[in-house]
Amino acid sequence: MQDKNGIEQNFNNLKDRRRVDTLLECLLFLAKYHKRETSAESLKFNLPVHNRSLNIDMFVESATRIGLASKIVKRKITKLTKLALPSVLLLDNDRSCILLDYDEEEGLAKVIMPGLSSGETTIDLDKLNSEYTGELIIIKPEFNFNNRVEKEVLVENPKEWFWGTLFKNKGIYKQVIMVSLFINLFILATPLFTMNVYDRVLPNNAIETMWALFIGISLVMFFDFILKVLRSYFLGIASKRTDTLVANRIFNHVLNIKLDSKPASTGQFVSRLQSFETVREFFTSATIAAFVDFPFVIIFIGVIFYIGGPLAYITIATVIISLITSWYMQRPLKKLIEKSVKEEQIKQTTLIESVTGLEIIKSVRAQNRMRTNWDQSVNKTVHYADKGHFLSQSITFFTAFISQFSNIAIVAGGVYLAAEGEITMGAIIAAMILNGRVISPVSQLVGLLIRFDKTMLSLKNLDDVMKMPLEKEDKTYISRPNLKGEIILKNLNFSYKEQNHQTIKNLNLKINEGEKIAILGKIGSGKSTLLKLIMNLYEPTNGSVLIDGVDTRQIDPIDLRHAVGCVPQEPFLFMGTIKDNITIGEQYVSDEELINVSKIAGLDDFLGKHEAGFDLMVGERGEGLSGGERQSVTLARALVSNPSILMLDEPTNAMDRQTEKAFINKIEKIIGNKTLVIVTHKTSLLQLVDRVIILDDGQIAFDGSKEELFKTNLGGNNGK
Repeated sequence: MQDKNGIEQNFNNLKDRRRVDTLLECLLFLAKYHKRETSAESLKFNLPVHNRSLNIDMFVESATRIGLASKIVKRKITKLTKLALPSVLLLDNDRSCILLDYDEEEGLAKVIMPGLSSGETTIDLDKLNSEYTGELIIIKPEFNFNNRVEKEVLVENPKEWFWGTLFKNKGIYKQVIMVSLFINLFILATPLFTMNVYDRVLPNNAIETMWALFIGISLVMFFDFILKVLRSYFLGIASKRTDTLVANRIFNHVLNIKLDSKPASTGQFVSRLQSFETVREFFTSATIAAFVDFPFVIIFIGVIFYIGGPLAYITIATVIISLITSWYMQRPLKKLIEKSVKEEQIKQTTLIESVTGLEIIKSVRAQNRMRTNWDQSVNKTVHYADKGHFLSQSITFFTAFISQFSNIAIVAGGVYLAAEGEITMGAIIAAMILNGRVISPVSQLVGLLIRFDKTMLSLKNLDDVMKMPLEKEDKTYISRPNLKGEIILKNLNFSYKEQNHQTIKNLNLKINEGEKIAILGKIGSGKSTLLKLIMNLYEPTNGSVLIDGVDTRQIDPIDLRHAVGCVPQEPFLFMGTIKDNITIGEQYVSDEELINVSKIAGLDDFLGKHEAGFDLMVGERGEGLSGGERQSVTLARALVSNPSILMLDEPTNAMDRQTEKAFINKIEKIIGNKTLVIVTHKTSLLQLVDRVIILDDGQIAFDGSKEELFKTNLGGNNGK
């Protein structure tokens, strides 16, 4: 067994042995250079960098968040203006460095090489050029107008997160419009070919003319095929890019919302997020193509007027009747859709509750109750969905009917006009073909109108999510990557959302750096809530929480949580291996550190029984592990990053006496100068602390040493 100093030394080696992420180190230097104080953990916030290094896209995204504008350019070092320095040079083998200055005459360059030097280094310019890839990142601070203008003056742009992303593809959409122009012009070739064959080739037996027309129409059809493939390709690129950007933006927003803004119903929240599928399906390539093709309806109607005269009025009437009918039926359809979506959210809630609480449902014989709720939700959902489906199908079938009827009407009307010598037989056939071309985009537009209300409702649901306030706001935080652990609570008041009862009432408390305290109290006295307020998971209604003299609302949340190791009252594990769950928040952990924290948390005996060891797979929420085993894993997760503040909420409530005793002995060796806050009902854990606080109805009822506690009557009332 290692002694206390040995364990502490292993913990302290963690940061020293992290692999060098050169782009991250460059960005960290430039942030400080441009007065954007931050930490490496904050720069990596909400980026997919677990067990990975930053790439260029991540670098640009992270730089933008702290107010630095980035531009990637290809340029020789000696052709770079010195006004653009310092800049980031991209080197071979996925490395990078910061170019501070260069002297072409001397052949020297001043650089900072992350991982090789902690300061400025002078390097031979030829040597640098041999490793330079030819690309560099110019980075400058951008002016934030929002900081200079009162919020009341700013005009909020709703749904900018969605429409702004679509607008980024405007270059592709311009190309699609140009291609669509030629595709729709080529459509005119078929009816004109048919008309000429009937009116000129057949009466005159002009076979040579027929072959000339045939070759021409064949070439047109070939180019039409090529252009349609190109249009589909361009729209596919735009759709994929939009899908990726919007999906990532929604997920990042969900990870960053404030906990007090999260809806109480997880099922309804998930249902809102699933609305993105409906929005994505609506804004597909077919939808965009339909909108692009629709303006050409006017051109086709004009051609029908030219070759068929009054027959064009039949086409116009068909278009007007189709659009008016679909528009008129929108109101009842919208009401059905709203009711259907609401019932779908309730059904989703019942499903999630049933799956996650299956063990409890079986234990308390609640199958009948859940089945009744499910049947009611399904029946209502199916009822509204069937009515909506019938209504939408009726609109679709009517549009198809009016389209077919218009073709018959054109033939019938054309006969009268042809009898009077105003048009030819070829003109009748060409007008009928063009009429079908006109009705096609109109039918697509009618289909879009049917789906429009559901899509807009889904977009509104998503917009409601995107409007939820974020925890990490667009503001300048005070960077505190190395918090020591002094905690001060001043006039603290807190009540949960939509609750009139105050959980914490005018509480004042100071916890010194390195102090070890225990918080006791009855159920509902505010013990766990107090830990959440200290971690800034929730913001106080009134008052403030200060760590190292700085209000937690001013500290970057990433820096704050990195300094705090927390074991929640209800241990929560993710699907994956034991190792994945322990290292989920700390990507650079050695096997030695993993073994050390596992021994302290009491995992060594448990894992020794399994052949897979740390690679043992667990299900969602830790399915397959006992309560004590889950608690041990969450304890190891809290210790692995060597935090300066430890907050343990009932850390041994699922442990037996022997495991608890071993835990106490091991954790005594690592707490050292750490600030320790334990919420517990067990007096056995009091040997870890020097000071005891008892909460009663959100207020401090006792604050003193262990000895003073046991001399009072309060000491005997807080056992389990």
